[in-house]
Amino acid sequence: MEVITSLVPYQVGYFPCQRFDVVAIIDVLRATTTLLFAVKAEAKRIIPVATVDEAFEIKYELTSENVLLCGERGGEIVPGFDLGNSPLEYTPEKVKGKTLIYASTNGSVLMRRAESLSDKIFLVSLRNITAAADRIVSTAPKRMLIACAGKEGMSSLEDTYAAGFLIDKLRSMTDVELVEDGGNIAYTIFKYFGLDAMRVFESSVHGRYLRDELGLEKDLELAAEIDADNIVPMLVSGEVVG
Repeated sequence: MEVITSLVPYQVGYFPCQRFDVVAIIDVLRATTTLLFAVKAEAKRIIPVATVDEAFEIKYELTSENVLLCGERGGEIVPGFDLGNSPLEYTPEKVKGKTLIYASTNGSVLMRRAESLSDKIFLVSLRNITAAADRIVSTAPKRMLIACAGKEGMSSLEDTYAAGFLIDKLRSMTDVELVEDGGNIAYTIFKYFGLDAMRVFESSVHGRYLRDELGLEKDLELAAEIDADNIVPMLVSGEVVG
């Protein structure tokens, strides 16, 4: 299987006319972690959008549904939204049976960019990384893209690490050919940190921001729980499903 790894989100724009058998979206802090919690909490629908304005527009269109606006800018809840981007907020009491319109700074934007690249798009976090690798390999792909959301258009240490971790998992299950150096960089970073995800977060700019500026250390702890879940959300027809 050929694997291309995009460490920054704008690289996804280089593939507008290309197709992949599988795309893996990674935004460990926090979109792919948080949306896993939303799926577990049995949200009725989850609609990722690229902008805050789009979120409000879709809410006004869905007048017959129980809609929650969800997401963040700069790590904090958007004014007028119902939920932010902490996995702790996405409990059955708050989201079960409801439609979530989700706008995050990085993750939901990347989902929208990538949705034309494959019919199989998986959301990968550290919490489901083995399950995600299993699902990917089960589809017998010949060519896949690992797409990291990064931070505000730039690379992030935590997503690059998770990409390398996914490559390591895939290599244990099937033959993997890294056809460019993004994958080599990610794999090297994973081998350096090993299974110490909290050390990754403590070393990353975004991890330190969430912990030190916003007091969200519990979010980091949840995101660092490797293989805590076996659910692998997918992006299907513009919506996240379990």
